[in-house]
Amino acid sequence: MRAGARPRLQAALLLLALPACRDWRARVEPSRAAAEPEQVELPGAEPIEYAKKGYAIRLLPRASYRITGYAVDTSTELLDEWDFVVPMDVALVWGPAADPAVLSRLSFHLSERYVSYRWRGTPPLPELVLQSHVANNHLIPATEEVEREMRRVRRGDLVTLEGKLVDLEIRDGGGVLRRSARTSLRRDDVGNGACEQIWVESVRRE
Repeated sequence: MRAGARPRLQAALLLLALPACRDWRARVEPSRAAAEPEQVELPGAEPIEYAKKGYAIRLLPRASYRITGYAVDTSTELLDEWDFVVPMDVALVWGPAADPAVLSRLSFHLSERYVSYRWRGTPPLPELVLQSHVANNHLIPATEEVEREMRRVRRGDLVTLEGKLVDLEIRDGGGVLRRSARTSLRRDDVGNGACEQIWVESVRRE
């Protein structure tokens, strides 16, 4: 009897836990993520350069950046071979997308540096409005403390990121360019190159 009871208990606990995992949508407060991201161009900014794991990292700041939104998914595993430089992605929603009535009809999936979403029934917002208020952010921590705080972000957290939008170059020990990626500088783009690449100097979560 005891051997058979454990799976039933685990199943019961799982069923109880599943609704709790979805409750974050109902707790979203639209007014706290109503503002559009703040972005100011940085023409002529000095590059940020450092070495890591035998590679030369060069970041070219394009704009200062601040965004507050609700985390709808995060990813720190199986990103790509350069995740020692860009160790985390977080997908955020804000503005009209940060509304319980909208979020209750959406599901999100973040994998391999891309965020996707689906809805039930008719779209909860016009397509252009929705796609311009959902963004995947590639995060490059400025310090170890910032990285620790980044990794504490969970789905449903209200998150504020501050730092710089940067273009990225990674060169090996021989100076050969192994990876380059440009940051998005607009919120209404989609597909390859549409993600914001952020040198994160501050992260706050609630």
